[in-house]
Amino acid sequence: MVTAKAGLLRAQRRWADAHGVRYDAHGCVRDLDDNLRAPLDGAALAEFQRGSELTPGTARPARLYSLCSSAALVLNVFAYWRGRDHTPLLQALGIAGPGGTRLAFEEPLPTGLPGDPPTADVALYRPDGRCVAIESKYAEWLTPRARGKRPFKDKYFVQGAQVWTAAGLPRCQALAEELQDGRERFKLLNAPQLLKHALGLANNGLRTSALVYLYYERPGREATKHRAELDRVAARLSPEIELRISTYQALFGALRDAPGLERDYVDYLARRYFA
Repeated sequence: MVTAKAGLLRAQRRWADAHGVRYDAHGCVRDLDDNLRAPLDGAALAEFQRGSELTPGTARPARLYSLCSSAALVLNVFAYWRGRDHTPLLQALGIAGPGGTRLAFEEPLPTGLPGDPPTADVALYRPDGRCVAIESKYAEWLTPRARGKRPFKDKYFVQGAQVWTAAGLPRCQALAEELQDGRERFKLLNAPQLLKHALGLANNGLRTSALVYLYYERPGREATKHRAELDRVAARLSPEIELRISTYQALFGALRDAPGLERDYVDYLARRYFA
């Protein structure tokens, strides 16, 4: 029986074979440009160098070279929108109102705590200064999360500090405490990551901004469990944060017929991810 994650890699290898893209036994391309709709521009390169997607491993290339790279999916879907009006993109994500043109990848969301801040995979800045922060998942959610490890570093709870409550997020605080002491657990959803993003947005005066969880859906038992966990978190945190949940399939379905989009962009996504 083929697992959902193996099915993703198989589909990406079929795409690569059909388009003459060479890859190794791990499913990593030889040439990074072969994994992207358009080559990395200087701005995107600098942004991704802030993280680890371009850092090679000891035995494998950097993660961005993987056919199943979440970062490659993000670039292939969102890089097109840098400098363009984001209004159609926001509408496709279910967010009303005008969009701006400023977009950033791997955008830091400082929490006010020491150490590296959490980062949004994509940040879309609106004309009024609000930020739509997107957390993207491709195959990551298909792997069950490890047990027995505390989800937050000690800095989030130093001397009983309630950092979310101090930022005006008591519901987030309650969930964070339950996750930290083991009273609550999610098997597939990285709920601590969402809570860190919410804290970063609030700490930067962006509490009313939308936090979007965007994932690539695969049918199966994992999908049912994952969606149930998402709905549980959304119910726990509403109306404190505006958590939007969507799939890449729904996003593409809304975008594919939007007027004014370049056909090569739509056609590439259709062939690569939505055939």
